[in-house]
Amino acid sequence: MQLKEITIDSKKELDPYFDLVDYEACEYCFTTLFMWQHAYKTMYYIGDGFAVLVGEHNGEIFSILPLAPKDKIKDVLDFVVKYFEDQQCRIFLRGIDVDVVNLMKEIYGDEKFDFIAERDIFDYVYDAEMLRSAKGRKMQKKRNHINYFLREYEGRYEYKRLGKEDFNACLKLVDEWHDGKDLDEIEDDDEESMNDELRGIRKIFRHYDILKDKLIIGGVFIDGKLEAFTMGEKITDTMALIHIEKANADIRGLYPFINKEFLVQEFPDVELVNREEDMGIEGLRKAKLSYHPVKFVEKYTVREKDSSKKICKIS
Repeated sequence: MQLKEITIDSKKELDPYFDLVDYEACEYCFTTLFMWQHAYKTMYYIGDGFAVLVGEHNGEIFSILPLAPKDKIKDVLDFVVKYFEDQQCRIFLRGIDVDVVNLMKEIYGDEKFDFIAERDIFDYVYDAEMLRSAKGRKMQKKRNHINYFLREYEGRYEYKRLGKEDFNACLKLVDEWHDGKDLDEIEDDDEESMNDELRGIRKIFRHYDILKDKLIIGGVFIDGKLEAFTMGEKITDTMALIHIEKANADIRGLYPFINKEFLVQEFPDVELVNREEDMGIEGLRKAKLSYHPVKFVEKYTVREKDSSKKICKIS
């Protein structure tokens, strides 16, 4: 299996394989893989009607769900397992959904693998209409903040879809957002993740001409200055995925407003919204729960029990 690094040129080759699947997890989207490629050293292999995706986590190679038709998943899983075994590496899969966990239990039983639910990387999924309308008892607090924003900035704000001419303003906003963080409350891992995110945002902006066939970026201006931006795309016929959302936290109601308005303007018909994981960050978890998810995309780590096998890296 000759692996190739994911670059912007990989999009044309990989997009047809993403179209084969309807996975709801944020990892199964070219933009996500490209944005975070530098952090996970993500690579791929194209087989006969399928694609295999691998990365590196804590210095160990792993595979995620293959991009394949449902009737080929079993065969491709066998292919991935054989790859690890041929390399004499301990088998390590991440981001595996419940259906594939159950399939692997049927195939291999309970003796070969440990199946570990990874709560920190569960994706949060929301009712899109509830976010678009901000109606109902659950959304009362968000609605109050949105109404405050609308009253306070009436006639002064504008939502619009962003293009390359706006990206420098976006990067300035990200810098201000970072500067506003309390460094005493930021763990080293969190700071590294913030830096990886900024690098990913820059990659998206540099290659937006290619990514814009699916990716949409929207922003809110107040008195002509960009104060919030977000980006997302459809990953299934009924679900939108939000990759990034940044706003001036000093402006009350701006976060829930752009959350709502982006969906109203750009995704009026989707039924569900995936707002990705919380990475175990307490403040982020609290914020995501405050929007009342209707479900989680549960993701599992599958690890071979035989700990005598060597740990392998991406060569």
